Amino acid sequence: MYVPQERRAYILRILQQEGSIRSARLARELGVTDETIRTDLVDMQAQGLLQRVHGGARYIVPRAGADTSTRPDCQMLQHALKRIQPGMRIYLDAAPLSLVFVSMLRDMTCTLITNSPKILAELTAGALPHNIICPGGMLDKKSGLLDSSAARNALQRDLKPDLALLYPSSISQNYLGYPVLLRAIWARIAAESAGRTIAITPASSLNQESAHSFYLPRFTLITESNLPAGFSHADMELVPYISLDDLRQSDGFDY
Repeated sequence: MYVPQERRAYILRILQQEGSIRSARLARELGVTDETIRTDLVDMQAQGLLQRVHGGARYIVPRAGADTSTRPDCQMLQHALKRIQPGMRIYLDAAPLSLVFVSMLRDMTCTLITNSPKILAELTAGALPHNIICPGGMLDKKSGLLDSSAARNALQRDLKPDLALLYPSSISQNYLGYPVLLRAIWARIAAESAGRTIAITPASSLNQESAHSFYLPRFTLITESNLPAGFSHADMELVPYISLDDLRQSDGFDY
């Protein structure tokens, strides 16, 4: 049985990855009633983490200048932000969490690379100081990405990011996994082309498998402190974003 804190961490993670969620799906996956989910969504809306819509909820990216000190997504991304220098080329994985990361960059001008139309639409809607590059391609509806062989070659040869910021659904050994093939292909190309890769994923996704995986020998992993037993990587930089003291004071975030 999930405690409220675990349920809400799970809900937030789905929203960070997908942008929106149906209440019926949450009730089914978490094994609770619709009323319990409604209570969770009301409380999370009060915290500014989401907006309730008919039948579910959608993710809210924090506004510029907003207090984000208590938002777990922002606490997590602070660790990624420490590894950014002005002028870097950054590949953004196709998840709403990328928009939170960009909002936290503020005036640290960088070049942002993405082939996600949703991410591009949000980036171009605001007056951002960053340069924005889309490798191009045709829309693949299953993955929600623009894709072509020319676009892949451009990321490998001409664009070559300094950093790939990825949100894999699983990590097992040195394999990063995604449920959709094209997401995995673009993440692999970005990671292999970049000088450095940061992967952000919940601890419950470690030592798990996904439908489509690729090998990455070295990367920085940002996750919670409650790592599964036996999880270790010789060449991986591990950055836990929730302290052991925080975990002792809570029921954990094992979602």
